[in-house]
Parts: sequence; structure tokens; C-alpha cells
Amino acid sequence: EIQGADSRSFLELLFNGCILFGLEFSYAMETAYVTPVLLQMGLPDQLYGMVWFISPILGFLLQPLLGAWSDRCTSRFGRRRPFILVLAVGALLGLSLMLNGKDIGSALSDTENNHKWGIILTVCGVVLMDFSADSADNPSHAYMMDVCSPVDQDRGLNIHALLAGLGGGFGYVVGGIHWDKTSFGKAVGGQLRVIYVFTSVVLTIATVLTLVSIPERPLKSSNRKKKVMKSPSLPLPPSPPFFFEDNVNENSASNNSANLHASFTSPAKRRCGTWHCSCKQYSATFTLNQFCTRERYSEILIGCFSLLSGWLSFEGMLLFYTDFMGEVVFQGNPKAPHNSDEYQKYNTGVTMGCWGMCIYAFSAAFYSAMLEKLEERFSTRTLYFVAYLAFGLGTGLATLSRNVYVLLSLCATYGILFATLCTLPLAPPHSVAVSPQFVGSQAEGTRRGMGVDISLLSCQYFLAQILVALAMGPLTAAVGSASSAIMGLCTPGTAAVGLASGKKGLRWLC
Repeated sequence: EIQGADSRSFLELLFNGCILFGLEFSYAMETAYVTPVLLQMGLPDQLYGMVWFISPILGFLLQPLLGAWSDRCTSRFGRRRPFILVLAVGALLGLSLMLNGKDIGSALSDTENNHKWGIILTVCGVVLMDFSADSADNPSHAYMMDVCSPVDQDRGLNIHALLAGLGGGFGYVVGGIHWDKTSFGKAVGGQLRVIYVFTSVVLTIATVLTLVSIPERPLKSSNRKKKVMKSPSLPLPPSPPFFFEDNVNENSASNNSANLHASFTSPAKRRCGTWHCSCKQYSATFTLNQFCTRERYSEILIGCFSLLSGWLSFEGMLLFYTDFMGEVVFQGNPKAPHNSDEYQKYNTGVTMGCWGMCIYAFSAAFYSAMLEKLEERFSTRTLYFVAYLAFGLGTGLATLSRNVYVLLSLCATYGILFATLCTLPLAPPHSVAVSPQFVGSQAEGTRRGMGVDISLLSCQYFLAQILVALAMGPLTAAVGSASSAIMGLCTPGTAAVGLASGKKGLRWLC
């Protein structure tokens, strides 16, 4: 049962999504500085792509389990908040190792030419930070959906995407400042120390604001004693009798299927304000047999592949953009002596890359704020098509140009895809999860949890990270250029445009 029957205020939704601001702020620091820091410590080119391999493997395997666990959590603090707290602490610990690994290694036994412990600690910090931050995303979304009415959930998703974009934007702003040249930076101990202080404070405050934003209703422990947990693969109780009429026939079922297809492809405005009516119709028309047809499974697979293509393209660009700016655009060398011009050029390029990522993050925030209005005018499939097309053009032109201002302006196209991937895919599991026929009787308190559904969607993100980690290192070593590596992994973004325009490609996502 949805806990938030009353309409939530804007301030409640804002505080509820603050964790996304803190996580994206931290993630901005990670993506901007991990690769340069590891390369400067002497990590071989063939291995730095593998740094991102362990975390998505853990996420891909454990995320559905964490989602199911949170659905059945009986803590007196609620189902989602304990997981958010633990994962936020894990992200903070990983951040500490990631940004201070070199200094800790030097305190142990590392020398100027041998950073063995520094590399190990930094890699461990990256794994812990990446896994915790990515995993905390799902209980935060499920938390909002649990405590909000369906009318507020659209607003909540857009606010989450807005805060995520703003968090990343401000994170890249902090990372783009030369703190070494300021009195504050000199007092704290350098660029990485300043970044660590800012990120720790922001993540801590954001986590606290989210945890106190909206109270959760604890799940009764008796629900855990059920021998059978409601699942779409198990027999479900019949829907309430007033959903159906006695004279339902095959023709009406066929018409209902057509109406269902229209609801997936038409503009999304009918979701707002008419949820109770549409939910009843959805329960009556969307039977389990319709969901399990071969055609439906085909649409789901193609939709997942489209989502995977988007994340694969985006991650290939995001993780190595600052290194691309430092090595290719500014012609720097991260392994050159620290007092050389090549090393300084590389650091300048990394800083400029942070400003590019800042533009991307703010464009994501701006576009996510517009999505609610755009959904009223355009179908979800059209919005997907525009996002993939914009990203494909942006990355294609970026690999052909070496002009700094052109590259910075193209970063705005990346935010369109990010906002789309973070917001629109969450609609299908919500639509299915609120259907009483699909999840069973709410009176029993066994509503199939949102955590599992969102976790299954997140598997596409983790799988994309795995593929990037496997391919990026060998590809960069073979080609010798981060530019070629980025272009090779961003090509699926343009290929997804053709997929998005197909008849079935995005029907499940839409």
C-alpha cells in the first residue's frame, strides 16, 4: 500500500531527493579524477579500464538481491532508509580511500617511483564508492515511490533527476577550480584534499536531509512469515470484482489490448491527475497472459537492449572524458615528470574537462525540469528518439573536433540522454507494480516491492559498465588514443537511434 496518500509539498520532495544531489556530486569527483590519479601513479594503460570492472559485477549480481531485501526489510526506521544510510556510509568510506589513497600509500611504504599501496587503496576506494553510490540510487527512488501518491511520483522523479544534474554540475564546478593556487587549497593540503572536504560535507548533509524528509511506515514483521511471496511467476489472486463486468468477451479483451498499446505510445499526460481511474482500467485490461506472450517478451528484450545501448554509450564518454581532454585535446601526458610542460598541459586539460562535464550536468538538470511538460506534448518514444539522436550527434562531432569551445558546447547534448535514461525508464515498473492484478491484494500487505523492479532496470546500467571496463583498456592500448576508444564505444548511441524509431524497439519502455 502506498504510504503517501496526501499530496507531498515541494520541500518534502526536494529533501527526499537530496541524496541524489550528494551521490552525483561525489560521482562527478570520481569520474573526473580517478583516471588521472591512477595514471599519474603509474597504472598501465591496459589495466585502467579494469578499475571499473569489479563494481558493476558486484552491482549486477547483488542489486536484485538488495532490492528484494529492502522490499522485505522490517526495520522500525522503514524499508528503504536503512539501506540508504548504509550505502551512503560505504560511499563516504570509498571516497576517503579514493582521494587519499596516494597519501596513505606514501605513509606506508610507497616511494616516488613506486605507488603500489596507493594504487591498491585507490582502486579499493573506487570499487566501494562506485558500488555504494550506484546501489543507493535504487532505494532512494523506491523510498520516494513508497511514501508518495501516484500524482506526486511524476514530480518526485523529475525532482530527483533535477537534483542529480545539479549535484553533478556543482561537483564538476568544484573539481574545475585550481585549488592549488588558492590560500584555502594551500591550507588544506592541495587539490585532492579540498575536493575530499567538499564532497564529504555535501554527501553527509544530503544523506541526513533525505533520511529526515518523509517518515516511512515500517513493514509488519508478519509479512516475512508468508510462505509464498507474491511474484509475477506465481499464481495471483483474482482482481476485485468491480473491475470487471460479467459479459466480458474476447472482442472486449482485444479492444482492451489496443487501448493498452495506445496508452504506451501516446503522450504521458493522462497519467497525471487520473491515476485512480486509469489504474482500474489497467488492472482490468493488462492480464498476466498478455504480459507473458512471446511478443511481449520480445519487446522487453529489445527495450532492454535499447536501454543498455544508451548506458553503454554514455558511460564510455563519461568515464574518460577528462582524460580525453588532457591527452588528446591539450596534448598532455599524465606519466610525464611533474615539472614538465606535458604534465601541466594534461592537468589543464583535465580541469577543462571538468567544466565540460559541468555543462553536461547542468543541461541534464535543465532538461529534466522540462521533461514533465514535454511528456504532455510528445510520446515517450519520441523523447527517447530525440535523446539518442542528440547524444549520437554530440559524440560524433566531438571525436572529429579538437576545438575546446566546440567540445564544451557539445557537452550539452550528453545531459539530454542522461536525464532521459534516469527518468523515463522508471515509468514501466511503476505502472506494472501498482496494478492489483499483477501484484496481488494490497489488503494482505504483500504488494510486490518497487525495489525489485527498479533493481532489474539498473542491471542494464551495470552491464554497460562491465562492457565498458572490458573493452576500454584493450581498445585504448591497441589504438593508442582515448579519442578512438570513446568513438568506438559511443557508436552504439547512434545505432540506438534506428532501434528507437522501430515499431517495437521502445514499446516496452514507452
